[in-house]
Parts: sequence; structure tokens; C-alpha cells
Amino acid sequence: MRELAEQLLYRYAAAIDDGDLADWPDFFVEEGLYRLTSRQNHQRGLPACLIYCKGRAMMRDRVTAIRHALTWSPHTYRHHYSNLLVEPGATREEPVALRANYLLYRTEEEGDSTLLATGRLIASIRLDGPARFVSKTVLYDACRIPGNLVLPI
Repeated sequence: MRELAEQLLYRYAAAIDDGDLADWPDFFVEEGLYRLTSRQNHQRGLPACLIYCKGRAMMRDRVTAIRHALTWSPHTYRHHYSNLLVEPGATREEPVALRANYLLYRTEEEGDSTLLATGRLIASIRLDGPARFVSKTVLYDACRIPGNLVLPI
């Protein structure tokens, strides 16, 4: 169970880091939820998110917008995870809970690398069938929005 959860998380990061953004929605169940929000909003129960996608269709729209509508300088991401905690559901059919800390580095085409964001993620994962996220909430630690954040974390 832990191994499957870790593999899902690492494959997810590899797809984004390698530029395979079109694969991003497939890491979620059909009605999966992706949220990117500040730690402060999450702690206060505030609904505002930097990125909010409910369902694969909304995620595909986000991918299309990133590829065709948004203007941003070319760059790559590198995800680094630590302190992974995996907790089983009460039954085999119930989702597994996953928590982890992350560091996200961004490298510009010119070669400048910067630490873009730090934080943690809270996820629910289905393991009956192909491992997929039911929900993934990514919390960034900073009070302000990380600069130039375009891709999902």
C-alpha cells in the first residue's frame, strides 16, 4: 500500500517535471479534486485557491490554457518530497490518506534555479484498480502567491 502510494506520487511529479502535462488529469479519478492554496487559507477554512480543478475535464481545460492561452517563460520544475505518511482506510475499498512535505525548484532556460515553493500536500488515493488521486490539496507555506506559478504542483 505505501509503495503504491509513493509510486503514484513520484510518477505524478515525474510527469510534470518532464513536461508531460497532458498526463496530469489521468493521475486522478474521473471526478477527482485538485486544489492549490496557501497554508493560511487552509488553516482558516477559507475556500480561495490559486488553482482549483474538480474533475478531469476541468484539469484538461487547465492543460489547454497553459499550452495555448497563458504566456510564461519556459522553465522546468523539480519536485522533492519528504516525510511521506501513508495511512490506510478502514477497508480495502476506502481511499488511503497520504501526507508529504515538498520543495519545488524552478529552472529557467538560461539556467537560473530558484526554490519556488515549499509546503505540504494532503491527498486521498484509491488503490482498488490503478492507483489514482481522489483528491490532492497542495498547501504552499508563503503568505503570498509564489511568483510565476503556472503548472500544478
